[in-house]
Amino acid sequence: MRKLFESKYFKIGLTFFAAGALLIILFQMVTAFSGFRHGLQSVIRVISPFIYGFVMAYLLNPVYNFVTRNLYKLTKNTFKTHKRAFGFSKAIATIVALVIFLGVVIGLMALVIPQIVSSITGIIDAMPGRMAQLNTLIVRITSNMENREIAAQIMEFWENAEDRIIDWAKDTLMPGLGVIMQKISSRVILTLKTLLNLIIGVIVCVYFLNGKDKFKAQIKKVITALFRRDTANEIFEFGNYAHHAFGGFITGKIIDSIIIGVICFISMSIFRLPYPLLISVIVGVTNIIPFFGPFIGAVPSALIILMVSPIQALYFLILVIILQQLDGNIIGPAILGNSTGLSSFWVLFSIVIFGGLFGPVGMIIGVPVFAVIYYYAGKWIRKRLRNKGLEDRTEEYEEYNEYDFGRKEIRDEKDR
Repeated sequence: MRKLFESKYFKIGLTFFAAGALLIILFQMVTAFSGFRHGLQSVIRVISPFIYGFVMAYLLNPVYNFVTRNLYKLTKNTFKTHKRAFGFSKAIATIVALVIFLGVVIGLMALVIPQIVSSITGIIDAMPGRMAQLNTLIVRITSNMENREIAAQIMEFWENAEDRIIDWAKDTLMPGLGVIMQKISSRVILTLKTLLNLIIGVIVCVYFLNGKDKFKAQIKKVITALFRRDTANEIFEFGNYAHHAFGGFITGKIIDSIIIGVICFISMSIFRLPYPLLISVIVGVTNIIPFFGPFIGAVPSALIILMVSPIQALYFLILVIILQQLDGNIIGPAILGNSTGLSSFWVLFSIVIFGGLFGPVGMIIGVPVFAVIYYYAGKWIRKRLRNKGLEDRTEEYEEYNEYDFGRKEIRDEKDR
């Protein structure tokens, strides 16, 4: 029986069977996509406390490790045993990590929610005045036009547009804001289930932080028992690389976004642009999304400022462009370096594809996920080429012609 399992034809047959089963599963998933999606959403809803806890623990892990490591060095000679010192350090590190997390969340809510309310109120109060100013400007322009027929058409178009804007704000915008706020308050903030999931998530986060070493050992134990040693080592290597790619990118991007938000707040305060705290939070949060983040945050922010002052909205857009260049060329590379190993094209590719499939979450995690795929795909291709006795460097497969000025000479000089 053992010879049968180790035979070449048995492995080939098992491979075809697994591939066929996978195709059947994928076909069933595609044909019943709505049912599959509903089932997946139900599963995610059930395990959401553990997802919250894992995400919180993963983000707080650097803080937890830093406090544990340094506090243990200070207290290891104070306690009778190193085990007690280590346990004390872990307990304090857990408290510090949770205090930081809850402090950031509560602080942002305390700062941002009043700003949102005042911004909406200010926009509503300023809208009639801005409409009157715009009406005065259009009247002044049309009164100076020589072609009275065109001027009359412009005034007619503006009067109709003004009536439609007022009707839209009265019949759609204001009731819509009320419905949105009601849904947010009833379904997200005030629902007992969501609050309970978050509380359970915090508890799960504590377990993850304090038991991560044991969980890691248990996973290694299971993998070692199920796979051969070389296969198990490859799985461990994959886990370490994925952790490095995700941890380095996500942590670096959060630090980068905090710096950009602070710079945005200071700049807006210096130039006295409206709503500096609210706008800076929007810019900082959306900056977590690579490439498109600054522009996603700039659009609603510019619209908010536009209701106060059109010229200040223009100044803000110029500020966002400067911040994007500063982040892309100086701050981002200094913090992130080349943690993903992806070129700009593949970064854009991963954001578009994963964002289209999974929404905003996909735009955030798409880059590190694709970085892992790209790394292992390249590793597999290089291994196949070496097995065939071929060159595995990409430069060896480039073709040169008369339009490739200096590229071949540069490569030859690098080889020398």
